[in-house]
Amino acid sequence: MNMLAGDLNAWLPHFRSLEERIADAVETAWPICIAPLQSKKNAMTHEDHITEHLVQSLIRTKLVPGRIIYQYTLLAEDGSGNVSAPSNIDFVLTIGDDEDVYLACECKRLNVPYKTGVRALVGEYVDEGLMRFVTGQYSSGLPLAMMLGYVMNAKSDVARRGVKRILALRSATVGLQSERDAPIVSGRPIRFHTIHACVPGHVIEVGHTLLAWPWDSV
Repeated sequence: MNMLAGDLNAWLPHFRSLEERIADAVETAWPICIAPLQSKKNAMTHEDHITEHLVQSLIRTKLVPGRIIYQYTLLAEDGSGNVSAPSNIDFVLTIGDDEDVYLACECKRLNVPYKTGVRALVGEYVDEGLMRFVTGQYSSGLPLAMMLGYVMNAKSDVARRGVKRILALRSATVGLQSERDAPIVSGRPIRFHTIHACVPGHVIEVGHTLLAWPWDSV
């Protein structure tokens, strides 16, 4: 059990402040991140490759209040004492010296254009992203986490509606307690927050940022 146990409310303002700073840094880093990737005309730019570029750009902005670790490995121990590394978080901001205390960020593509049409991938955003926080696989016992949506056809408003629809359909599965949209600012990423009752018993807030990929570069 990590050092935040039983004291989540006291830590929440600190995590919210860090999440806002990371989101602002991501917004600054995004044009730097995509610049070398825009030459990949008509080629699928995959999630991990975008995230690698984004993390490198984030570090170079010098705006991140701490150390960013790409592909943060979580170790798990079973009842027999066997240790394994079943999963990696896309990236985390480390907080203090306790390896169990971090601000996690999971990244997923949305509205991906294929030759057969655009796939929304909102189910994957929830099932393979958000659910990892709800089940306690990621950020267990922590008060807040982040998700980034790479909107590959630049239609962030459509992506937001798609995520909102899937959350409504699966509200019980994801333990959805509330959903709050930040004011829309033209030219800036869409931001919203959700709060979930997690399987291990704690509550987690998730800050979502939808980043528009330039349509002509896909």
